[in-house]
Amino acid sequence: MPPIPRSCGSCGLCCKVMRIDELDKPMGAWCNHFKAGAGCTVYGFHPQSCRNFQCLWLISPTMPDAVRPDRSKVVLTIDDGGARIIARADPAHPDAWRREPIHGQLRRWAADSWFKGRTIWAMVGTRMWLIAPDRDIDVGETDERCPTAYQQAPDGTIIVSVLPPLAEDEAYNPAAVQAALDAGEGRRVVSRK
Repeated sequence: MPPIPRSCGSCGLCCKVMRIDELDKPMGAWCNHFKAGAGCTVYGFHPQSCRNFQCLWLISPTMPDAVRPDRSKVVLTIDDGGARIIARADPAHPDAWRREPIHGQLRRWAADSWFKGRTIWAMVGTRMWLIAPDRDIDVGETDERCPTAYQQAPDGTIIVSVLPPLAEDEAYNPAAVQAALDAGEGRRVVSRK
């Protein structure tokens, strides 16, 4: 029997943690069109980015109810064609991504994805952490549109490279990102084991 599709119900945390460019709404602030208990007051006329959005809890019927965003205070998203999973914590609960079952799941995904083309991130406002299989690396205030890459040395040192953000109409181009990294562009964060 196929799983029963999920619905947002009373949850609307995405209306707070997500940036909505069409409405000039920054991350971490409630959308002016969201009303507690009622949801989106312009539903049906809401921006295309909102119409297209589905959190991982909504589309993954095997994810436990404890991970539902209004319960965990974390919205799990997948972007860049599946290349990034981001745990977006409510700024009113900045350590929510570090609690179980969220943190354990992030580490499992990191272990499964390390060096396989997918990165796992935690985000509170504009502060980001790369989740590695054995540690969380604080990369500081970072625009989520910034291309990133990491390297791990034999001694366990991890270097995270952060390039300037892509323009709104600019598509991610792996070759261009690699060329910029090879040219020494961007900033580096070093995490030693």
